[in-house]
Amino acid sequence: MADGVSTGIRLVVVSAFGTATGGAELWLRSILTHCEFDRVDLILLEDGELGTVLAPLVQSIDVIPTGNSGPAIAAAASRVLPILRRLRPDVVVSNGVKAQSVAVGPAQVLRIPTVWVKHDHSYDSSLARPLGRLSTSVVAASAELAAATGRDDVHVLEPPWSLAPLGRADAVAALAGHGYRPPTGPVVACVSRLAPFKGVDVAIRSLAYRQSTRWHLAVLGGDDRSSPGELTRLQDLAKVLGVAGRVQFLGPVPDAGRYLAAFDAVAVLTRPGQAGAPGQEGYGTVAAEAMLAGVPVVYAGRGSVARRIESGPGPAGLVVRPGDPRDTAGALQILADDSTWFRFAESARRVAEQQVDETEAAQAFARIVTEVGMPGPESGSGAGGRGTGGIVGS
Repeated sequence: MADGVSTGIRLVVVSAFGTATGGAELWLRSILTHCEFDRVDLILLEDGELGTVLAPLVQSIDVIPTGNSGPAIAAAASRVLPILRRLRPDVVVSNGVKAQSVAVGPAQVLRIPTVWVKHDHSYDSSLARPLGRLSTSVVAASAELAAATGRDDVHVLEPPWSLAPLGRADAVAALAGHGYRPPTGPVVACVSRLAPFKGVDVAIRSLAYRQSTRWHLAVLGGDDRSSPGELTRLQDLAKVLGVAGRVQFLGPVPDAGRYLAAFDAVAVLTRPGQAGAPGQEGYGTVAAEAMLAGVPVVYAGRGSVARRIESGPGPAGLVVRPGDPRDTAGALQILADDSTWFRFAESARRVAEQQVDETEAAQAFARIVTEVGMPGPESGSGAGGRGTGGIVGS
């Protein structure tokens, strides 16, 4: 079971995805590992490896495959209601917008408080405020994510660092087991599940510009269930552009954040354009892991990642226009200069020092959940209750 902060709360966690490698899922694994709740039961809205990973940390797992339409959400909610009635938790924690959309109605029927953990910008214009009003408490992975809810008491709890990065030689050696072959010349990495909104195609297109002809690309990640065939599309794109010889697709790499020192840059190029997907990163776990490894980041857009890149004694990377391969190529050209790279790498390490560790994050989350589940005379109680808010992290 968990090995850290103790709390007497009985928890039901609802999580949207079955993957174990997304930022929201890594956060959940960390929290459950470092908090000792009285009981934790898990409801997954998609089958997958996350259930296997979290099984040692929970008492039961229910899988309710759920689509994205309104009727699918309503049908899932009707199946969640009897589970909550049977388990009678003190608090329901909804890990993501889809999870809260399913859980909040049944929880209100049973008068069980909810904590919505907001990890991304999906459906900000339509669901963030209604879900914010219905939630007992909201935890957001960044201040930018909190703003969309319209609440002034959101707890901003930035994800912790958890995996100490390996040095360059050890990281390269570890990735060899996944088929990585270090090329001659600098390498930029994209680490994500393969879906169009993640912008891996932008990174591939950037290699075709003369500014980045020295650069190679390593892609760590596999097809996402929402975008079957994306790997094939990306491979075909690299062939059409004549850069296939400079792109390595390594597939899913467990704990990939440990190995980022193997690369000379990490690109986080999330872009708008895919229906139902966020148009920018909510927190940017991969960017944080890159900075922890002392690797400069190429980031598309504004928001929390851009803020952190620019928060150090010098830039920890470069901010480019979303969906713009030429601008991305220009950033790689700048990072090809050794003296510039070393300045950015040092700043990246300094920024990473501001991240909380897993125990600090667990302590903060335990306080929030305890306040919601065992409200005192000065705490909000029931659906719609309000906490004090606060920020943990950079």
